[in-house]
Amino acid sequence: MRVTITVPEETTAGFVVATDRDPGDLPGAIRRRLPVPFAAAVSERLGTPRLVLSCHPAADSPWDLSSVTGVDEDDIVRIRQATRHIGVTSVLPAGDLPSGPHLARAAAKAISEALCGVPIDLASEHVVQVVPFGRFDEFTLADDWLGTTLPPYRNAGRCTADEDDIDGCACVTLTTRGLRRFGLPELEIAGVACPHDLAALNVLRTTAQRLLPLGRHPGDHLLPPQLMLTSADFSAFWGNREPMWDDGPIAVRLTEVAPDRLGIRPPADFPGTLNEWLWDELPPVLHELLSCDPDDAISGRTGD
Repeated sequence: MRVTITVPEETTAGFVVATDRDPGDLPGAIRRRLPVPFAAAVSERLGTPRLVLSCHPAADSPWDLSSVTGVDEDDIVRIRQATRHIGVTSVLPAGDLPSGPHLARAAAKAISEALCGVPIDLASEHVVQVVPFGRFDEFTLADDWLGTTLPPYRNAGRCTADEDDIDGCACVTLTTRGLRRFGLPELEIAGVACPHDLAALNVLRTTAQRLLPLGRHPGDHLLPPQLMLTSADFSAFWGNREPMWDDGPIAVRLTEVAPDRLGIRPPADFPGTLNEWLWDELPPVLHELLSCDPDDAISGRTGD
Protein backbone atom coordinates (compact mmCIF):
# COMPACT_ATOMS: atom_id res chain seq x y z
CA MET A 1 0.00 0.00 0.00
CA ARG A 2 1.42 3.36 -1.01
CA VAL A 3 1.96 5.98 1.68
CA THR A 4 0.75 9.58 1.56
CA ILE A 5 2.64 12.28 3.45
CA THR A 6 0.66 15.39 4.36
CA VAL A 7 2.93 18.41 4.78
CA PRO A 8 1.31 21.14 6.93
CA GLU A 9 1.22 24.81 6.02
CA GLU A 10 3.12 25.64 9.22
CA THR A 11 5.43 23.83 11.62
CA THR A 12 6.82 24.71 15.04
CA ALA A 13 10.39 24.45 16.27
CA GLY A 14 11.12 24.93 19.95
CA PHE A 15 14.19 25.22 22.17
CA VAL A 16 14.69 26.08 25.82
CA VAL A 17 17.68 27.48 27.67
CA ALA A 18 17.91 26.46 31.34
CA THR A 19 19.87 29.00 33.39
CA ASP A 20 20.13 30.58 36.81
CA ARG A 21 21.03 34.05 35.51
CA ASP A 22 18.86 37.11 34.94
CA PRO A 23 18.08 37.14 31.21
CA GLY A 24 18.46 40.91 30.82
CA ASP A 25 18.38 42.14 27.22
CA LEU A 26 17.90 38.90 25.31
CA PRO A 27 17.70 40.41 21.79
CA GLY A 28 20.88 42.34 22.49
CA ALA A 29 22.64 39.26 23.82
CA ILE A 30 21.68 37.30 20.71
CA ARG A 31 22.96 39.99 18.36
CA ARG A 32 26.25 40.29 20.21
CA ARG A 33 26.91 36.54 20.26
CA LEU A 34 25.92 35.60 16.73
CA PRO A 35 28.05 36.09 13.61
CA VAL A 36 26.82 39.03 11.54
CA PRO A 37 24.79 37.07 8.93
CA PHE A 38 23.02 35.09 11.66
CA ALA A 39 22.41 38.21 13.74
CA ALA A 40 20.84 40.07 10.82
CA ALA A 41 18.53 37.19 9.92
CA VAL A 42 17.51 36.60 13.54
CA SER A 43 16.86 40.32 14.11
CA GLU A 44 14.38 40.34 11.23
CA ARG A 45 12.40 37.55 12.89
CA LEU A 46 12.45 38.64 16.53
CA GLY A 47 9.04 39.74 17.76
CA THR A 48 7.21 37.87 14.99
CA PRO A 49 5.74 34.35 15.19
CA ARG A 50 8.86 33.16 13.38
CA LEU A 51 10.96 33.86 16.50
CA VAL A 52 9.35 34.38 19.92
CA LEU A 53 11.32 34.62 23.16
CA SER A 54 9.75 33.98 26.56
CA CYS A 55 11.11 33.69 30.09
CA HIS A 56 9.58 31.74 32.98
CA PRO A 57 10.62 30.82 36.52
CA ALA A 58 11.63 27.17 36.40
CA ALA A 59 9.03 26.31 39.03
CA ASP A 60 6.23 27.65 36.76
CA SER A 61 7.73 26.66 33.44
CA PRO A 62 5.47 25.32 30.67
CA TRP A 63 8.26 22.91 29.75
CA ASP A 64 8.93 19.70 31.62
CA LEU A 65 12.67 19.11 31.30
CA SER A 66 12.84 16.10 33.61
CA SER A 67 13.35 13.67 30.69
CA VAL A 68 16.11 15.63 28.97
CA THR A 69 19.27 13.65 28.21
CA GLY A 70 22.78 14.74 27.31
CA VAL A 71 26.30 13.54 26.85
CA ASP A 72 27.59 15.53 29.83
CA GLU A 73 26.02 14.62 33.17
CA ASP A 74 26.95 18.08 34.48
CA ASP A 75 24.50 19.58 31.98
CA ILE A 76 21.68 17.48 33.41
CA VAL A 77 22.55 18.63 36.92
CA ARG A 78 22.54 22.27 35.77
CA ILE A 79 19.15 21.81 34.13
CA ARG A 80 17.68 20.48 37.37
CA GLN A 81 19.18 23.34 39.36
CA ALA A 82 18.21 26.09 36.93
CA THR A 83 15.94 28.83 38.21
CA ARG A 84 14.81 30.14 34.81
CA HIS A 85 13.66 28.64 31.53
CA ILE A 86 13.97 30.81 28.41
CA GLY A 87 11.94 29.60 25.45
CA VAL A 88 12.80 30.13 21.80
CA THR A 89 9.77 29.24 19.68
CA SER A 90 9.49 29.50 15.93
CA VAL A 91 6.24 29.04 13.98
CA LEU A 92 7.27 28.66 10.38
CA PRO A 93 5.59 28.50 6.99
CA ALA A 94 6.67 25.52 4.92
CA GLY A 95 8.72 27.71 2.60
CA ASP A 96 10.90 28.78 5.54
CA LEU A 97 12.34 25.29 5.95
CA PRO A 98 14.96 24.23 6.84
CA SER A 99 16.46 27.68 7.55
CA GLY A 100 13.83 28.62 10.15
CA PRO A 101 14.71 25.91 12.72
CA HIS A 102 18.39 26.50 11.95
CA LEU A 103 18.06 30.17 13.01
CA ALA A 104 15.91 29.39 16.05
CA ARG A 105 18.52 26.95 17.33
CA ALA A 106 21.29 29.47 16.67
CA ALA A 107 19.38 32.01 18.80
CA ALA A 108 19.01 29.47 21.61
CA LYS A 109 22.73 28.66 21.49
CA ALA A 110 23.58 32.38 21.60
CA ILE A 111 21.37 32.86 24.68
CA SER A 112 22.95 29.86 26.39
CA GLU A 113 26.43 31.26 25.79
CA ALA A 114 25.45 34.69 27.08
CA LEU A 115 23.82 33.33 30.25
CA CYS A 116 26.03 30.28 30.86
CA GLY A 117 22.92 28.17 30.36
CA VAL A 118 22.14 24.78 28.85
CA PRO A 119 20.32 24.77 25.48
CA ILE A 120 17.74 22.02 24.99
CA ASP A 121 16.06 20.76 21.83
CA LEU A 122 12.42 20.18 22.78
CA ALA A 123 11.79 17.80 19.87
CA SER A 124 14.53 15.37 20.83
CA GLU A 125 14.62 16.24 24.57
CA HIS A 126 18.38 16.36 24.25
CA VAL A 127 20.98 18.96 25.16
CA VAL A 128 22.10 20.89 22.09
CA GLN A 129 25.81 20.65 21.44
CA VAL A 130 27.43 24.07 21.58
CA VAL A 131 29.75 24.15 18.57
CA PRO A 132 30.98 27.00 16.33
CA PHE A 133 28.12 28.54 14.41
CA GLY A 134 29.69 28.06 10.99
CA ARG A 135 28.15 29.76 7.98
CA PHE A 136 24.64 31.14 7.91
CA ASP A 137 23.73 29.19 4.76
CA GLU A 138 24.98 25.85 6.06
CA PHE A 139 22.38 23.26 6.96
CA THR A 140 22.93 19.53 7.26
CA LEU A 141 20.67 16.97 8.88
CA ALA A 142 23.78 15.39 10.37
CA ASP A 143 24.09 18.40 12.67
CA ASP A 144 21.98 16.75 15.41
CA TRP A 145 18.62 17.30 13.75
CA LEU A 146 17.30 13.72 13.80
CA GLY A 147 17.43 13.10 17.55
CA THR A 148 18.52 9.48 17.24
CA THR A 149 21.81 7.74 17.96
CA LEU A 150 23.08 4.20 18.27
CA PRO A 151 21.90 2.36 21.39
CA PRO A 152 24.36 0.87 23.90
CA TYR A 153 26.34 -1.92 22.28
CA ARG A 154 24.54 -5.29 22.31
CA ASN A 155 21.69 -3.90 24.38
CA ALA A 156 24.11 -2.83 27.10
CA GLY A 157 25.48 -6.36 27.34
CA ARG A 158 22.10 -8.05 27.77
CA CYS A 159 22.04 -9.49 24.24
CA THR A 160 23.45 -13.02 24.21
CA ALA A 161 22.91 -13.80 20.51
CA ASP A 162 25.84 -14.99 18.43
CA GLU A 163 27.39 -11.98 16.67
CA ASP A 164 27.83 -14.06 13.53
CA ASP A 165 24.12 -14.86 13.35
CA ILE A 166 22.58 -12.49 10.80
CA ASP A 167 19.13 -12.80 12.40
CA GLY A 168 20.26 -13.62 15.92
CA CYS A 169 18.23 -10.97 17.72
CA ALA A 170 15.92 -8.01 17.17
CA CYS A 171 17.14 -5.73 19.96
CA VAL A 172 17.45 -2.46 18.08
CA THR A 173 14.72 0.07 17.28
CA LEU A 174 15.75 3.46 15.93
CA THR A 175 13.27 6.34 15.73
CA THR A 176 13.84 9.92 14.70
CA ARG A 177 12.74 12.74 16.98
CA GLY A 178 12.73 16.00 15.09
CA LEU A 179 11.49 15.55 11.52
CA ARG A 180 8.06 16.97 12.37
CA ARG A 181 9.52 20.48 12.61
CA PHE A 182 10.45 20.04 8.93
CA GLY A 183 6.88 19.12 8.04
CA LEU A 184 7.61 15.39 7.80
CA PRO A 185 6.56 12.29 9.75
CA GLU A 186 9.10 10.69 12.03
CA LEU A 187 10.87 7.58 10.75
CA GLU A 188 11.45 4.23 12.45
CA ILE A 189 13.34 1.06 11.71
CA ALA A 190 12.59 -1.77 14.15
CA GLY A 191 13.56 -5.37 14.72
CA VAL A 192 17.21 -4.81 13.84
CA ALA A 193 19.82 -7.29 15.04
CA CYS A 194 22.64 -5.75 17.10
CA PRO A 195 25.40 -6.33 14.48
CA HIS A 196 23.45 -4.29 11.92
CA ASP A 197 22.63 -1.27 14.09
CA LEU A 198 24.96 1.14 12.27
CA ALA A 199 23.73 0.06 8.84
CA ALA A 200 20.13 0.58 10.02
CA LEU A 201 20.98 4.02 11.38
CA ASN A 202 22.52 5.04 8.05
CA VAL A 203 19.46 3.82 6.16
CA LEU A 204 17.34 5.95 8.52
CA ARG A 205 19.59 8.96 7.91
CA THR A 206 19.51 8.55 4.14
CA THR A 207 15.73 8.14 4.06
CA ALA A 208 15.28 11.34 6.09
CA GLN A 209 17.51 13.22 3.68
CA ARG A 210 15.59 11.87 0.70
CA LEU A 211 12.28 13.09 2.13
CA LEU A 212 13.53 16.47 3.40
CA PRO A 213 12.70 18.54 0.27
CA LEU A 214 9.02 17.57 0.54
CA GLY A 215 8.75 19.63 3.73
CA ARG A 216 8.91 22.83 1.69
CA HIS A 217 5.71 21.98 -0.18
CA PRO A 218 2.43 21.90 1.82
CA GLY A 219 -0.22 19.38 0.86
CA ASP A 220 -0.46 15.67 0.17
CA HIS A 221 2.44 13.78 -1.38
CA LEU A 222 1.84 10.21 -2.59
CA LEU A 223 5.12 8.36 -2.26
CA PRO A 224 6.19 5.72 -4.77
CA PRO A 225 5.86 2.04 -3.78
CA GLN A 226 9.63 2.00 -3.35
CA LEU A 227 11.67 5.01 -2.32
CA MET A 228 15.05 5.04 -4.03
CA LEU A 229 17.94 6.16 -1.80
CA THR A 230 20.99 7.36 -3.67
CA SER A 231 24.62 7.92 -2.85
CA ALA A 232 23.95 11.65 -3.27
CA ASP A 233 21.29 11.48 -0.53
CA PHE A 234 23.76 9.97 1.92
CA SER A 235 26.40 12.53 0.94
CA ALA A 236 23.95 15.42 1.38
CA PHE A 237 23.04 14.19 4.87
CA TRP A 238 26.66 14.86 5.90
CA GLY A 239 27.05 18.07 3.90
CA ASN A 240 29.27 16.52 1.25
CA ARG A 241 29.25 16.61 -2.51
CA GLU A 242 31.37 13.56 -3.27
CA PRO A 243 29.51 10.25 -3.77
CA MET A 244 29.61 7.85 -0.84
CA TRP A 245 29.17 4.65 -2.85
CA ASP A 246 29.57 3.69 -6.49
CA ASP A 247 26.66 1.34 -7.06
CA GLY A 248 23.09 2.30 -7.87
CA PRO A 249 20.34 3.37 -5.50
CA ILE A 250 18.87 1.34 -2.63
CA ALA A 251 15.14 0.64 -2.65
CA VAL A 252 13.23 0.89 0.63
CA ARG A 253 9.55 0.49 1.41
CA LEU A 254 7.78 2.87 3.78
CA THR A 255 4.79 1.78 5.85
CA GLU A 256 2.53 3.65 8.26
CA VAL A 257 3.23 2.31 11.75
CA ALA A 258 1.56 5.09 13.77
CA PRO A 259 0.12 8.56 13.23
CA ASP A 260 2.94 10.81 12.03
CA ARG A 261 5.43 7.91 11.95
CA LEU A 262 6.61 5.78 9.05
CA GLY A 263 8.44 2.48 9.24
CA ILE A 264 11.34 1.57 6.95
CA ARG A 265 11.26 -1.94 5.50
CA PRO A 266 13.04 -3.86 2.73
CA PRO A 267 11.49 -3.66 -0.73
CA ALA A 268 8.44 -5.86 -1.25
CA ASP A 269 10.22 -8.18 -3.67
CA PHE A 270 13.09 -8.98 -1.28
CA PRO A 271 12.61 -12.62 -0.26
CA GLY A 272 14.36 -12.51 3.12
CA THR A 273 14.12 -10.75 6.46
CA LEU A 274 14.99 -7.17 7.38
CA ASN A 275 18.33 -8.25 8.84
CA GLU A 276 19.20 -10.34 5.81
CA TRP A 277 18.50 -7.29 3.67
CA LEU A 278 20.64 -5.05 5.87
CA TRP A 279 23.48 -7.57 5.67
CA ASP A 280 23.27 -8.56 1.98
CA GLU A 281 21.93 -5.60 0.03
CA LEU A 282 23.58 -2.44 1.35
CA PRO A 283 26.81 -0.75 0.23
CA PRO A 284 29.67 -1.44 2.67
CA VAL A 285 29.95 2.24 3.63
CA LEU A 286 26.56 2.05 5.37
CA HIS A 287 27.98 -0.59 7.70
CA GLU A 288 31.14 1.42 8.39
CA LEU A 289 30.47 5.16 8.59
CA LEU A 290 29.38 6.45 11.99
CA SER A 291 30.22 10.13 11.44
CA CYS A 292 31.67 12.34 8.75
CA ASP A 293 32.83 15.94 8.58
CA PRO A 294 31.25 18.13 5.89
CA ASP A 295 33.40 19.25 3.01
CA ASP A 296 33.18 22.78 1.55
CA ALA A 297 30.00 24.45 2.77
CA ILE A 298 26.81 23.36 1.08
CA SER A 299 23.91 25.77 0.96
CA GLY A 300 21.07 25.04 3.36
CA ARG A 301 18.59 25.19 0.51
CA THR A 302 17.09 21.76 0.02
CA GLY A 303 15.66 22.27 -3.40
CA ASP A 304 12.16 22.59 -4.74
